[in-house]
Amino acid sequence: NSYSKEDMEDFDRRVCEGLGMKGNDLFAQEIEYVCELKFDGLSIGLTYVDGKLQYAVTRGDGVQGDDVTANIKTIKTIPLRIADKNLPEKFEVRGEIFLSKEAFDALNHEQEEAGEETYANARNTASGTIKLQDSAIVARRGLNCYTYYLIGNDLNLTTHEGSIHQLEAWGFNVSRTYKSCTDIDEVLKYINYWENRRSKLPLETDGVVIKVNDLSHQEQLGFTAKSPRWAIAYKFKAEKVS
Repeated sequence: NSYSKEDMEDFDRRVCEGLGMKGNDLFAQEIEYVCELKFDGLSIGLTYVDGKLQYAVTRGDGVQGDDVTANIKTIKTIPLRIADKNLPEKFEVRGEIFLSKEAFDALNHEQEEAGEETYANARNTASGTIKLQDSAIVARRGLNCYTYYLIGNDLNLTTHEGSIHQLEAWGFNVSRTYKSCTDIDEVLKYINYWENRRSKLPLETDGVVIKVNDLSHQEQLGFTAKSPRWAIAYKFKAEKVS
């Protein structure tokens, strides 16, 4: 996580150094990044085989999650089957399950009308809903999903932005708030823009995820023990209200 302009500039410097740029050549080649809003939901992995959704698993502890395939199939924005002659045999799509502000308010209104206790926040409600035993209840609650990452062999992709476009072409729900930026200054402008406008979004967001766009650069940079060296999350300042 990062919290300041200086953190972001340090990240940019580490990326350049990791790609072998040193001394006077450090910023000779500007690195292209993709910025995506970091939505407050439940992470999900969707595995497709021969174009058909086979199973859906929550992130859990990062190693083992819960199989929630039956409940995921009730979410209208998640394709159950993809019609494309050039599909790879198997691939995975990562996404975020969420309740919009409107759906969350409607659910709490129903709770009040029934004399039941209301829910505290949309993120925990979405997380609890996706693990319910009764898929009919899940379907009524209006869960949604934004997808943001495509993993698989034989995808013939060279950039992260290209993988987002592929998800859109296959009919997945992608938030149109993403943006490719030619350098870290454009990234900072994107962060500033959305920090001042996040309240207008249909769901909660607490920051921005910044990823190196070039997939060969991602591979070259690799991972630390806990996270990729080619990505970072910028956290918005907490909102204060009386």
